[in-house]
Amino acid sequence: MTDTSRTIAETFYAASAARDVETIARLLADDVDWMVQGPIDLFPFLGQRRGREAVLAGYREMGRMMTVTRYEVETLLVDGDRSAALLRITTIMGDRGRVLSCRTSQFLRFRAGKICEMRGIIDTFDMVEQTIGRPLEVPLAPSN
Repeated sequence: MTDTSRTIAETFYAASAARDVETIARLLADDVDWMVQGPIDLFPFLGQRRGREAVLAGYREMGRMMTVTRYEVETLLVDGDRSAALLRITTIMGDRGRVLSCRTSQFLRFRAGKICEMRGIIDTFDMVEQTIGRPLEVPLAPSN
């Protein structure tokens, strides 16, 4: 399964880099369970999505909001029916023209030659600061 899983993961990340939504769609199971943590009020393409069509709607929403200018897989590990990747993504926010650059970790699970689950972790605190163009003011926790 590892060879098949590696091929699927590499194809998925190449399609993601190229913004090739048709190829991504072919790689997703009908009932894919997709979740990327983050502030959905600011980035509505994040959050929980179930099913291929919901995931593709998220890709379309992301495409309306930003243009990906760099998508680099820094590390990809595959073992059995699972993979883990560390990515560097750079985008231009459409409405502000602001450049965002962040790292994300993505964890895929495969079933019957398709991606059936994805979990993404992004430093969304950093993304928000880059989006608004200033550091967030966060009160320090009281020290004892």
